[in-house]
Amino acid sequence: MPAPMPRPSLSAEAARAAAAQAEFNEKKWVWVPDEKEGYLAGWVNKEQGDTAEIIMAAGGEFRNVPLIALSKMNPPKFDRAEDIADLTFLNEASVVHNLRLRYGSGAIYTYSGLFLVAVNPYQHLPLYSDAVIQQYRNKRRDENPPHIFAVAERAWVNMGDERENQSILITGESGAGKTETTKKVIQFLAAIATDVHMPSHSRSPTLTHSNSYSGVMPAAGLPRSTPAPKRGHTASPSVTGSGFTSKGRLGLLERQILQANPVLEAFGNAQTQRNNNSSRFGKFIRISFAPDGSIAGANIDWYLLEKSRVVVRSEAERNFHVFYMLMAGGGSIKKDLLLDGDVEDYEYLNRSRREVDGVDDKEEWTALKASLEVVGFSPQEQIDLFRIVAAVLHIGNIVISATRDDDATMPHHAQAERVCYLLGLPVDEFKKAVLKPLARAGHEWVSQARTRQQACDELSALCKTLYEKSFGALVERINQALDRPSSKSTFIGVLDIAGFEIFEVNAYEQLLINYTNEKLQQFFNHHMFVLEQEEYAREGIKWDYVNFGLDLQPTIDLIEASGNVIGILSCLDEECIMPKATDLTFTNKLNTMWAGPVPRHEEAHPGRHKYEPSRFEQGFIIQHYAAKVEYRTDGWLEKNKDPLNDHLTRVLAQSSERYVASLFADYTSSGATVGKKRGLKKGAFRTVGQRHREQLASLMAQLQATQPHFVRCIVPNAHKKPGRVDVPLVLDQLRCNGVLEGIRIARLGYPNRLPFVEFRQRYELLTPGIIPRGYMDGREACRRMVKTLELDEAIFKIGTSKIFFKAGVLAELEERRDLLLFDIFSRLQAASRRWTARRQMRKILNRAVAIRTIQRNARVYGELRDWPWWQLYTKVRPLLAATRNDEELRRKEAEILLIKERAERDKQEREALQNLKMSLEADKRKVEDALEAERALAMDKDSLLERSKKHEAELEEEVLALQGDLDTLDSQLDRVMKLQKESEEKYEAMREMFDQAAEHLVRLESEQKEWAAREDELTGQLNGATEELDALQADMEELRKVSEELKNLAMQREEDLERVKDRSDVHFKEMEGKLNVEARNRELLKDKADTLEDEARQAKEQLAEMARTANEYSTMIQRKEERIARLTDELDASSVAAKQAAKEIIDLKSDIDTLAAELNAERQDRNRGVAAQAKLQAELDDLRTVLNAKTSEETRRDEAEKSLEQEVASLRSQVSQMEAEVTDARRTALELQGKLKSELEHNASARPKHS
Repeated sequence: MPAPMPRPSLSAEAARAAAAQAEFNEKKWVWVPDEKEGYLAGWVNKEQGDTAEIIMAAGGEFRNVPLIALSKMNPPKFDRAEDIADLTFLNEASVVHNLRLRYGSGAIYTYSGLFLVAVNPYQHLPLYSDAVIQQYRNKRRDENPPHIFAVAERAWVNMGDERENQSILITGESGAGKTETTKKVIQFLAAIATDVHMPSHSRSPTLTHSNSYSGVMPAAGLPRSTPAPKRGHTASPSVTGSGFTSKGRLGLLERQILQANPVLEAFGNAQTQRNNNSSRFGKFIRISFAPDGSIAGANIDWYLLEKSRVVVRSEAERNFHVFYMLMAGGGSIKKDLLLDGDVEDYEYLNRSRREVDGVDDKEEWTALKASLEVVGFSPQEQIDLFRIVAAVLHIGNIVISATRDDDATMPHHAQAERVCYLLGLPVDEFKKAVLKPLARAGHEWVSQARTRQQACDELSALCKTLYEKSFGALVERINQALDRPSSKSTFIGVLDIAGFEIFEVNAYEQLLINYTNEKLQQFFNHHMFVLEQEEYAREGIKWDYVNFGLDLQPTIDLIEASGNVIGILSCLDEECIMPKATDLTFTNKLNTMWAGPVPRHEEAHPGRHKYEPSRFEQGFIIQHYAAKVEYRTDGWLEKNKDPLNDHLTRVLAQSSERYVASLFADYTSSGATVGKKRGLKKGAFRTVGQRHREQLASLMAQLQATQPHFVRCIVPNAHKKPGRVDVPLVLDQLRCNGVLEGIRIARLGYPNRLPFVEFRQRYELLTPGIIPRGYMDGREACRRMVKTLELDEAIFKIGTSKIFFKAGVLAELEERRDLLLFDIFSRLQAASRRWTARRQMRKILNRAVAIRTIQRNARVYGELRDWPWWQLYTKVRPLLAATRNDEELRRKEAEILLIKERAERDKQEREALQNLKMSLEADKRKVEDALEAERALAMDKDSLLERSKKHEAELEEEVLALQGDLDTLDSQLDRVMKLQKESEEKYEAMREMFDQAAEHLVRLESEQKEWAAREDELTGQLNGATEELDALQADMEELRKVSEELKNLAMQREEDLERVKDRSDVHFKEMEGKLNVEARNRELLKDKADTLEDEARQAKEQLAEMARTANEYSTMIQRKEERIARLTDELDASSVAAKQAAKEIIDLKSDIDTLAAELNAERQDRNRGVAAQAKLQAELDDLRTVLNAKTSEETRRDEAEKSLEQEVASLRSQVSQMEAEVTDARRTALELQGKLKSELEHNASARPKHS
């Protein structure tokens, strides 16, 4: 670490501060508003009424300014304050001046009450090294300068202490540095999580540096090692290299988490006018931690990928980074992907900016490949990702032209062949799906010729859909590598989402992004202001509710409302399904609802004040929290819908490339089973707005379940220049982000709080002897403690369960506690050192006594050695002991023999034990191997059990769906019965008509003799009747053909049913061979349920067909009834003339024949219906048998079985009724036919006699 920069002496600093303070005290300094600079410094020369004469500090210019427009200036000692809340005068000018001073000195992080403000420096500042990370480990916030690492450390500590999930919300406008801040948070968390199990001297990880970003978010610097009244800042080493500064220490999971960011940035980030590495999607990264503090896994949720950037963007911006990386460094991969050109050769790249200053796309490609390998992407998976990128480029080069009929055509096939080669599609099918797709029209498929513009739009939609689905698969693959869920883990979530956007032309994408930021800002306001004040009310603290005017709900309702007054997104969804709806009708509808007159009996919606119609363009204006934004509604309906036609999605789903087919697996279907396809996609079709609202609701639910930490990123200037501060721009962001309001409520309120128990446990040592032994109410204990601590009543409040403190009070108590603990531990250490010293002294004294004793004994021995008698004793003693020595020697020898024997026995026993030990160890290894095998088998069984449970849950859902189908079947059966009843009524009417015809025939016979003379005139009319009879016979032939078609259709349905049953049997046999004994019962249940579902669906289709047949017959009968009525009118009209009588006779005869034929056809149809009912009854009986077999295992099947039995009984009764009615109708028709024929024959025989 380089040596710190030399600092002036404390005396020089003190002298300079004293001089500045003296100069400040001589004048009344104020801030004067300025249009260009925001605020300028000056002092008051004199005041006149409501105005003041100000002398400007820069140039000495005199200005007359209203007093209300002036802002007070803080003393110089508050310059570069680390927490804006510490300023004496809290106003916009003071806040932005403090940020500007800190920004100029390289300190870009500043606390603002409870959250952190970060200003983008647009340059690389070397302040993210391992030493900086260690500097912020296990430190309180006020012990170090402001830093993003301090926020991450606080989230880490809170997660461990409170066992509560944490979230860090990094928000701000585009280009403010949110993405780099996210990477630094992940870097810090990975480092401290690794430190849990690794030595502290190891280096920490850093993210791979991305040269595509020129605005890294650095820290303010390092504090000095020794405390001082004002912290200095020393520089830390720069972060260089590949980013793996501690590769030997990091585990695979940590490295994968770190390297997932470069992969996401390559595919999801792009260069824009405001940011060289702008995130064009939002992400919420959850890093899970085990109870011991180590990283247990990670998960990434993504939102709002700007897929339109793939095909169109402004000239000053680029496509996603990966396109240029692949073109610059692809090498052999480019050849495999048929990319034989440069950036200029591809339409989707050559019409916008191609390079970014200071960025080497080839180096970025190398870093991307390395990151993909670390995350775990195989070479084939990498090729699949780049295959989609290359396919998009080739699709962009496809040329579409128009014929004379304005039909689209593809004159050159080379590019289409390249696309089809990469995507695994047949060229002819691809061209047909783009130029002349098949569409469903009733029961048939028809080809629709596309215009040139429609075909181009289809290709653009294909590119956007391909890229979006591939990006979703990329994130899902990363989650597979990182996500390792555990019920005991807690997580820290880091939110990085696109900031508020205002462009020259704001489209649908900008509305969704700004809507998301509106919701996040509402969450921030609710947490910082509303919840804070609500907790004061719950705790019974006296507090005057302060309305900071930050309620964004009217704007949110304007966008997402779905009640009586629908919002913009709901209105757009509604227009998407309306026929002949256009972007103009959508805009007009919005203007009518939100800008039109309000009915008298209704109150105006608060959102109406946030909406304005656009004056000169097709669009509208919304007043967001940041600013007014004008949106153009061109193309919104198409952007909100699924843009691809069904024909093209089916072709993609049947791709020979597995990866491409998997992207469109939801669209898998054949042209002959359109009904099933729609059944599979039922509920899958959602508009873009609906999908985003669901994702956003899920995100807000997750955030509300965490303890949030806020980081507000600020754009200092619009030119991406380091060291420059555009004060008006910064002020707009401070106002929009609620920074000033957050500081005010932090100063007015009580941001720090502790439960009574925790406060007593932590600070009771500051008040010894105050709380007696035994139980005492927590509130009373806290009251005694704060009284003993001599705290001012204005800086704390005692609630019902917590004690609240003003900002900084708890930090002061913590410092007093640390000092007391330091004193206690110092005394403890002193006592320990005293006891150790005394123990050492006792050892020294004992050693001295021992030495003196040894010396005294040595002197005595010297004197005794010179004594004659001692000398004689030493010579005689060995002789006296010789005999004893011999005896002792023999005894020892005997003992030695015994010892040798015992040693031999011990040796043998030891060898036996050694052999036994070796055999036991071998057995132990065998048992361990068997145990390991059993554990593996148990794990397999557990996984299999989990899959079985999942299958069982899916089966239950299918049973519920089947129950719904059976209910539908009942309703359809009711409709069939109703139609049958109507047919009976019509039969009754027909019988009445027959009776009337018979009576009329008798009258005609009595009048026949009177009109016999005019018989010749009736002959011509008889010929006309004959022709009409031929026409009726032709109609009857057509009906017979229809009947045959219905019969063939029924036979085809039966064959389809048999094929479905065969496929189900084959599937059952395949599954039966794969599963073990534990899963057989559940798989059998699944197969039976599948069979039940297919047969029930077939039965439903048959009943629907019967209902349609009954409707056709009813229509036919009604048509015949109308004809009979018309003929009756003709008979009445011709009653005057005798010629009409003969015509009526012929007509009645022909009608009788026709009715007889119709009755026969009806009888045949009824017979076929009875057969179908019998077949359905047999199938339902089989289903009931299957259900009865599974009754003991699944009690839920009882309801389905009962409903089936009721249905069978109902069908049986209906069949019997239908048979009886058909028999009655047949008998009645035969009687009438016989009667009429006999009468006609009688008349015919009587006519020759009369003649």
